[in-house]
This record gives sequence, structure tokens and C-alpha cells, in this order.
Amino acid sequence: MQDRIKPVNIVYDDKDAMDQDAPSAPRQRKRAGAPDTKVETAYQRVTGLLRNEIVNGDIPLGGWLRMTAIAERLGVSVQPVREALQQLEGEGLVELIPNHGARVRMLDRNRLIHAHEIGEALESFLARQFAEEASLSSLRKLEALQAIHDAAIDDMDWARIDASNHDFHRFINTHGGNLEAADHLIPRYYGLSESLMNRYGRDASFADRVRSEHHALLDAFRRRDPDAAARISADHVRGTKVMVLLAFEATQEH
Repeated sequence: MQDRIKPVNIVYDDKDAMDQDAPSAPRQRKRAGAPDTKVETAYQRVTGLLRNEIVNGDIPLGGWLRMTAIAERLGVSVQPVREALQQLEGEGLVELIPNHGARVRMLDRNRLIHAHEIGEALESFLARQFAEEASLSSLRKLEALQAIHDAAIDDMDWARIDASNHDFHRFINTHGGNLEAADHLIPRYYGLSESLMNRYGRDASFADRVRSEHHALLDAFRRRDPDAAARISADHVRGTKVMVLLAFEATQEH
């Protein structure tokens, strides 16, 4: 029988650390060669919960993640927790230390830069592909997702802003069926960015920049201009990288 997760609210402190995902984008027609959609497993749910707690700063940098305690808290066996920690290690959020266990990975400047360079290369390629291949129906769906993002910014609701931002980009990034990039490689820099930005805050100017660049990207898609789409996407990631590095420098002052 599949494990069931019990919803529990918990806040960690530095001494006793643990012992958006963003909402899925609207379903698209299956592209030839794309993997079949599977029912979410216990391991995937545990991964999502732990990822959110790390990104939101509920678990401090360097905080230990004890498998038995996590399993008991979430009402699952140890196996899905072990698999979740391995997944989060692959995303760069967790490090597994032999004979000690797992802990939230500490950050360094070079790692942040490299993660965003990878994100820039991948997202610009996938934006180019979307501009070349997306149907009018797909473009309309993307416009609807951006309308949700616009509304969240108007309300300055950061939880909704982040969730709708994820939905917007994931719709573009999964359009060609490259789930390896969309679900494994790109989330590495998203998670690092959000974990820092959630600790040190963002203002309305940050949200307005993101919104403006999203609309510029939509305009490039409407024109079927893959060069412009790739350029705007690359600039979009670079702009976020600048803000993330500023947030990182702020961590070094504390």
C-alpha cells in the first residue's frame, strides 16, 4: 500500500534541524517520444515537501535532515525519504555525507554563477524551440498563465508570484518534451535562487522586471521570432542571477 503523508506544520531552528513544487502547468498534448505521465508517488510528494521547506528557509543552510525523523513526521517509510534526499542532492539542495547523513547544502558564489549559466543556456534553447514550434493554442495557454502571474504581482503575493512564475516557465520548458532539462537540470538554479531571495526579500521592482520580460517573451513568441525569444530568455536569467548574487553577498555580512 502506498504511503500517505500527514500534513504537519513545522519550523526548524539552527540547533535541531530536521532529524512549486510549484503547481503543475496545464496539461499539454503528448509530443511524440515524450514520457507518459505517472501518478505521483510517495517519494515525489516527500521530495516536493522537503524542497519547499528548504527553498522557503524553514530548514536552515547546513541543517541536518534525519531520515527516521522525517519519515515519522510525514507518516511514510524511510525508503521514499531516502529517495527524496537523493533527488534533492541531484538538484544541488542537499549533500549526502558518508557515515553522517544528509544536510542542506551550503552556498558559494561560484556554485550560484555556474547554476545560472546552465539555466541560461537551457532556458534560451527551450524558448527558441517554443517560438519555432508552439501552436496558437499553446500560446493562448501561456498567455493565460501570464495573466495569473500579472494578477499575483498586482496583489504583491509572493507565494502566488513564485508559483505562477514556475508555471509560466515550465510550460515553455516542457513543450518540446525534454523533461530531463525541465524537471532535473533547470530546477537546480530555480531552487538556489528562491532559497536566497526568500531569505533576503524582493521588492516590487524585481516583480515588475520579471513581468516586463515575460511579456517581451510573449511578444517574441507571437512574432515567431526564435532569436529574440532566446535573447530575452537569456537576459531574463542573467537579471535574476544579479539579484541572487546580491542576496548571497548579504548572507556573508551576517
